Amino acid sequence: MAGTYLDMMEDSLRKKIEIMKQIEVQNGIQKEALETIGGPDEDAFDKSVNIKGELIDKLTELNDGFDSLYEKVGKELDGKKDKYRDQIQRMQDLIRDVTDLSNTLEVQESRNKDLADNYFSSTRKEMKTGKQSAAAALNYHITMNKSANIQPHFIDNHG
Repeated sequence: MAGTYLDMMEDSLRKKIEIMKQIEVQNGIQKEALETIGGPDEDAFDKSVNIKGELIDKLTELNDGFDSLYEKVGKELDGKKDKYRDQIQRMQDLIRDVTDLSNTLEVQESRNKDLADNYFSSTRKEMKTGKQSAAAALNYHITMNKSANIQPHFIDNHG
């Protein structure tokens, strides 16, 4: 029974690595979308965020399943680790791969967050400047409309 659980856990780790590689690709797409000349490609960015959300949901399911299997198999392995040494070694290698990918993804996420923050910061500044310009234009328009209602002072009505 322990062998079956270990097979399932190993398979889960392989699937996790595959999903993490897909997330890595989506992080690259997000980076490109955020660095697009002329402003971010919002459609590409949004699509990537949605895809990544689905991948993260799958990753969460795999993690939950792995934890559940580990709870079941952990007790059965006590005193029998020699019997499953090769499979345990393969899983340890896979776990190292998962850890390396996790670190890579964390760096990518941090970089993309900085890119997004910079974009939103500059967009807020542009919006503030735009609001100030719009307010100045409105103020000018109101002032000009008031001045249009002022009667000329130099008209001689005494003909």
